[in-house]
Amino acid sequence: MTPPLQPLGAPDLLLMTRVVDFAALRHRGQRRKGAAEEPYFNHLAEVAFLVAQATEGRDPIVVLGALLHDTIEDTQTTADELEAEFGAEVALLVAEVTDDKRLPKAQRKQLQVENAPHKSDRAKLIKLADKISNLRGITHSPPANWDLERKQEYFAWAARVVDGCRGVNPWLEMVFDQAHRDGLARLAADE
Repeated sequence: MTPPLQPLGAPDLLLMTRVVDFAALRHRGQRRKGAAEEPYFNHLAEVAFLVAQATEGRDPIVVLGALLHDTIEDTQTTADELEAEFGAEVALLVAEVTDDKRLPKAQRKQLQVENAPHKSDRAKLIKLADKISNLRGITHSPPANWDLERKQEYFAWAARVVDGCRGVNPWLEMVFDQAHRDGLARLAADE
């Protein structure tokens, strides 16, 4: 059940809208990999909504971090720029969930599995929500060039990452488990 909305104070609302605007501008023109080619911002909004629900709206920093979670990794934005715009707490959180794109993809994926248990609780929430959104995307609008094996590999890898995040939020873990089950069932039906 979604908790009732609580009004935001003016400073919180201004900061939230600045972050939304910043993320939308930085990811302008980017699309999800799925066949529907949704605007990439939809993914950021879903991740932010999931962490907001998981924290019942009590942790605005994690929601801001969720909206910005791919800015360092997928745009020209730097951690220093995020710190100047939104403060050290937000910048450090985004940096914590950012992969080092200088590394080969296989190594980045392995590091996500290895490092997940050592992340902060906020970073674990964002990782969980990110994987939920990605599984849902693959389930409902898979990339056209992904065969069944690649989809199954992603699901298995995402579960390994999330295993390292467990214990942080039972509700979000339940949502992940449901998305994982539903996705695997859909993949099996599509075989």
